[in-house]
Amino acid sequence: MSHSIGYFTSYNPATQKPIILHNLQERFGDQLQLMSYEQKIVMRAALTGFIALLPVWQEGNSITCIDCCIEGAGADWDVWDADPELVEYIQACSQLNEDDIEGLIEALTAQIRGKVYASRIEQWEVVSP
Repeated sequence: MSHSIGYFTSYNPATQKPIILHNLQERFGDQLQLMSYEQKIVMRAALTGFIALLPVWQEGNSITCIDCCIEGAGADWDVWDADPELVEYIQACSQLNEDDIEGLIEALTAQIRGKVYASRIEQWEVVSP
């Protein structure tokens, strides 16, 4: 991804609004380059699930829609215990408008597509030919 978060969303660096996107950029870089592969995959999956499920989500459940999506997306990495900071950022993103969430999904996809991450190679013990 050669574009900043603002390219994909309504984030305005001059006003630092929406604040959630400003905080995300401050923590993970303006192109989300400081996120690991796993963080990007979990965040993208959780936000995508949230967008898909929100219109049919039944209010009054003991778990929120975004928490359900985070749990499902991060099950393989035990994200609740292993990366509570990421969980907090994803939960905060659920307050964004749908266009900004879609923009974040697009930004994360651009970062993930066609790239090989050292963390993924080490986890699966893949050896290059």
